[in-house]
Amino acid sequence: MMPLKSDERDFFPAAVRGWTLAPQAEIHAPENLYEYIDGASELYISYGFEKLFTRRYLKSGQPEITVDLFDMGGSENAFGIFAHSQEAPQKEIGQDSEYLDGLLRFWQGRNYVSLLCSPETPESRLALMELGRQIADRLPPAAGRPSVLALLPEKGLIAASVRYFHHHAWQNTYQFVAHDDILGIDAGAEAVLAKYDQGQERPVMLLALYPDPAAAERAFAALKGELGMPAGGEAAVKLAENKYFAASLEKKALAAVWHGGSAEQALELLSLVRANIKGMNR
Repeated sequence: MMPLKSDERDFFPAAVRGWTLAPQAEIHAPENLYEYIDGASELYISYGFEKLFTRRYLKSGQPEITVDLFDMGGSENAFGIFAHSQEAPQKEIGQDSEYLDGLLRFWQGRNYVSLLCSPETPESRLALMELGRQIADRLPPAAGRPSVLALLPEKGLIAASVRYFHHHAWQNTYQFVAHDDILGIDAGAEAVLAKYDQGQERPVMLLALYPDPAAAERAFAALKGELGMPAGGEAAVKLAENKYFAASLEKKALAAVWHGGSAEQALELLSLVRANIKGMNR
């Protein structure tokens, strides 16, 4: 167990609503994160995790509150790990937050924070929310969201469905793409997945930005080969699961759509993101 530096201690208030900060502190790094969250450590590591600070708050007759403060190395990583499981984010605490059954989680700047109290009591819920606010006030200030998000068409976007990542492990989150890393999504690239509300249909969009056009071209060629797109890549193809797939390459950006409606609908949604990408490249 490593001692906290003075500035790290400052993130945690001494007491909130009768819960007091226990003196013991735990710190985990990428090489030993599995000791604390075995089975989920690779998720955090894939988002650039650097350090975890764990503190506990105690109050007689009430359940313990555990605070996990993750230093994710950058604001895009903190957003990514929060968004990975978001369902109905709010703006109440930090840059985005969610509360459900004794679990409060939020992100701010390069930090992702989880506060857990189980079983939940009326008193512990108030304490969790107040503790979350105080920690957010003590953290470094808010930072920008990943710029790739601005390229997603707004019409019909299901905001809670957005998943941002730069590791190929998450390319199949909504729609199977491939077993292998055919898209070359790694630390040098960034990608976002999102669903759209189009009546009875919930099409999926994938957008990936690469460090250079050559990397984007390799990914596009591999995707066309995997899904049987025509050489020109301008037509939508029908997949085995009765979905239509369309994709395009715009300089350093690759965009793809899976649509259960029609080829025309897939191409129409693709045209919206292509217009946003072209606007970015001007």
